[in-house]
Amino acid sequence: MTEPPASAPPEDVETERLARARRKARGLRSAARRALVLARRYRGEEGARGARETACVEQALAWRSAARDLRATTGAPATASPGLARTSAPTTEAGRRAG
Repeated sequence: MTEPPASAPPEDVETERLARARRKARGLRSAARRALVLARRYRGEEGARGARETACVEQALAWRSAARDLRATTGAPATASPGLARTSAPTTEAGRRAG
């Protein structure tokens, strides 16, 4: 991607920075998934496999942590799972009753 022009409004510069950070976090998560796929393949092999498998898992953990940290700096909410972001507690007693 290209840098926004110097005369761009601050909102455009900030939007581009956030988009770049999200793309980087997505790439880090993708790399972590590939490392875990390799670790599973190494686990299935015969012979000495422990060091390679461990190295893949450690690298995947590092990439996931970096992606999580990067995501936190963009101001995006960090949730344990996607469904939790959409749920909220009822605010009134009427909201708690069914039907």
